[in-house]
Amino acid sequence: MRSARLSRVPALDENQFRAILEKDLCIAQGDMVFVHSSTDGLRLQFPAARMLTMLLNLVGSEGTLLFPSYPRLGSYEFLMSGEVFDVRKTPSYMGLITEVARRHKGAIRSFHPTKAVVAIGRYAKEVTASHQLCHYPYDRESPYGKIRDYGAKIVGIGVSTSRLSCVHCVEDEMKEDFPVCPYHDRLFAAKCIDYDGNTRIVKTFAHDMRKSNSRLNLPAFMKTHISEDICRDFEIHGMKFFKADACKLFTRMIELARTGITIYPKCLYEKDRSSPMAHLGTV
Repeated sequence: MRSARLSRVPALDENQFRAILEKDLCIAQGDMVFVHSSTDGLRLQFPAARMLTMLLNLVGSEGTLLFPSYPRLGSYEFLMSGEVFDVRKTPSYMGLITEVARRHKGAIRSFHPTKAVVAIGRYAKEVTASHQLCHYPYDRESPYGKIRDYGAKIVGIGVSTSRLSCVHCVEDEMKEDFPVCPYHDRLFAAKCIDYDGNTRIVKTFAHDMRKSNSRLNLPAFMKTHISEDICRDFEIHGMKFFKADACKLFTRMIELARTGITIYPKCLYEKDRSSPMAHLGTV
């Protein structure tokens, strides 16, 4: 259905697409931009891999681009499989552009088995440096948390806010004070291979997709609770896009969560929350 819908809209040439990046998504020189994307959600007259070059040119040498770079399978399934995450070789299954970015000669990938981030640009090393220390993958020292310190923009290209991963920073910041426990109650010890070829253990929790997958409607949450100057979904020629201010979005979602308003339905709320780390061991 999506392919049929896109086949009926005019394809974008490079100049039109660049104008969307600059004028609608407001990407400029020196920006730090976290990019969510799907080439299947776009109709382009040029090779999709060109998107990365265009984005790099827009942010320039002083800018930084980030992309989610998760391995195959969901977090829990990947960790249960015992598959070893190799930061140098494990492909990204988050779309074509994320894999193109992973293979870029200047890319640095955060060392996390399930929620890795690829960064290219001035602050790539700084924002990816400590992800392996985060038991909660979207915690303050993860790339998702660190981008707020740089005034980062978050954009969606060919996708809506249904793909906005940084919303999970709120639950990882609040931990047991968050009204929902979104994780499986195990702290996994995952074998990973670092850039030097050494095998290391990275401990992490895994999201319980029975709570997250089909129950969330992020575009509806944004439209209802978040002002458009903070986060906005929109369409151009039937293609989906969004833009968000990382710091303002986090601040507003923290405020909402403290009043009991979160991205999760009330049926998942728990009256007496305790951190999953407090009472369960490692596998």
